[in-house]
Amino acid sequence: MDSANSQYLSPWAKKSLTFFLWLSPLFSLGPFFAFGILFAFPKEFRLRLRAVSVIAIYILNWILFYPVELLHRSSMEWEGIINAFLAQNGIPFRLKLGFFLFCFFLLLANFLHSSRRNRKRETVRLVRIQNEFPNTQLRTEMRIRDTKFDTVLLVLVLALVIQFVFLYITESLYPQKNLSPLAPLYDVHQFVFNYSISVCILLFSFNRNKIPSLIAKPYLRYMEGIRIRESWKHAVQTEGKFPLRLELIIKEKAKFRDKILPGFGHIYVYEYWRGFPILFLTLLLYLFSAVWVFSYTSPIFGFQFLAGFGLKPGIPDKNFFISSQNIAYAVFSVAALLGLYFYSSFILEKSFSLENLGIKKDKDGESEPFFKPGLRKGFRNVLPLSLLFHLVLLCLVFLIPISLQRGKKKEQTSQKNDHFRPEKMEFYFIDPNVPDDTKGLNGGVITGNETENKEKGEKISNEKVADNGPVKGYIKKIRGKKVPPTYSNYISAKMRIPESYMDYWAKAPHPYSSVVAYTITQDGDVIDVELVEASDYPDQDLRTLQLVESLGPLMPPPGTKSDIRVTELFWNGPIDPEFVPTPLQKEMINLFDGRYMEEIPE
Repeated sequence: MDSANSQYLSPWAKKSLTFFLWLSPLFSLGPFFAFGILFAFPKEFRLRLRAVSVIAIYILNWILFYPVELLHRSSMEWEGIINAFLAQNGIPFRLKLGFFLFCFFLLLANFLHSSRRNRKRETVRLVRIQNEFPNTQLRTEMRIRDTKFDTVLLVLVLALVIQFVFLYITESLYPQKNLSPLAPLYDVHQFVFNYSISVCILLFSFNRNKIPSLIAKPYLRYMEGIRIRESWKHAVQTEGKFPLRLELIIKEKAKFRDKILPGFGHIYVYEYWRGFPILFLTLLLYLFSAVWVFSYTSPIFGFQFLAGFGLKPGIPDKNFFISSQNIAYAVFSVAALLGLYFYSSFILEKSFSLENLGIKKDKDGESEPFFKPGLRKGFRNVLPLSLLFHLVLLCLVFLIPISLQRGKKKEQTSQKNDHFRPEKMEFYFIDPNVPDDTKGLNGGVITGNETENKEKGEKISNEKVADNGPVKGYIKKIRGKKVPPTYSNYISAKMRIPESYMDYWAKAPHPYSSVVAYTITQDGDVIDVELVEASDYPDQDLRTLQLVESLGPLMPPPGTKSDIRVTELFWNGPIDPEFVPTPLQKEMINLFDGRYMEEIPE
């Protein structure tokens, strides 16, 4: 297993890279450092094994937790179900215990498999020694450590000790408690990730750098393909001979990778100028397809999905709500993604033509030798890069970072300091045809951290919407349960997005309460943000103002002729007037989401 890179990497360099590889998640490098090692050191057997294990841990965590997060963002109903489940006592402990038992049974299966393989090896060696060297005993003290059950127990226990030490240090540095409804899930996620990393480090260390038995065959098959590819590359560059049978093996491995992700197969054979544009194009099309499919299910789901990547629509919400209900966008994105799969497979097949492999003489001068650096001429070589460039431009137009805000401002309103007149409190419906007696119209997302008050906060105005009748224009096109039933629900759902990327509730002290007022214009801009009543925590008050400022642009308030002024209570704690300190907050805490709205006179 000697590496071709051994002459360049000293033992200390390998140990240093291994050390930084294990610590890469601590520096928020994600799996990218591990991918860099796979690219930079194709023949480093043990170093690549560690890189693959780190990538596998990230994939495991993504498979376990991202579907739950996606389901949580999908609808208010699922958000309530998941929040209620996580709020039960003992749920985080049960989930952690379940993963601990999963690791135990996995290591136990590896122990049994390794023991069986080791007994077979020892039997073969013993027969051979008795035939060639009679009366000689077989030495077993150097056998693989994962055939010992004490190693399994040691790995499990020490990994737990490391986890608890890490948790103690983290809580000492950051003693603030996360009050988000998803905090138990984040806690379990951190445990699973850190415990998985600890188990891998200890298992590789105690096992004398040997491959765990369960993954030995697939990993050796993987490294065998890498060695064949590197030998093929050397033969091509030195104009040496190479068996066609092995070239066909490389072709099958490249095609298999390309089926997983278009462009991956081209990168496998070092066609970087073709592979990376196709790969990035695939990822962008996956993003667009998911956005339109999820938005067709529910526009708020589309908003929440983009927010998970720190993005938001670059078009006004009212246009996004209408466009998201057009299935043509979703169909086109999915069709483009499928077309890219066929196109990538087609040009990869062309790369392994008989002319390129040197089996057939090239008469037309169109062969493209492998391992030729730089961008090549030809339509099929330039097309992926061109498509990627144009799609990136579309992303810049229609998807923008969530931290960027529109600079449009409106002159200060003279009524901005006029707050809290309950007799003028009104809720503006997104769908004006919803009857006034419909139950649960104000049910939905709660801005605070406690459950909704079932006795109060259900008041609905009988004046504005019913008197004005249906609103003309785009509002009438939005139907059913695909949008929140009231404008207050809509604001709450939109506020979930900056709450998530700002870790607002994770950083909020307890107890905390403040009142903020802001104006929503007829263009959907959020202006005149003002702190009406401050708390004892200036940093959190500033964070609250930034949270409100990041809401815009919003869908314009339906059923109104002028701007509306919103006064909102932000609090951490129970829905109890005794919990908040001021008379204003005591009265507002019983309103739905602690929010009331009134139209500003023209």
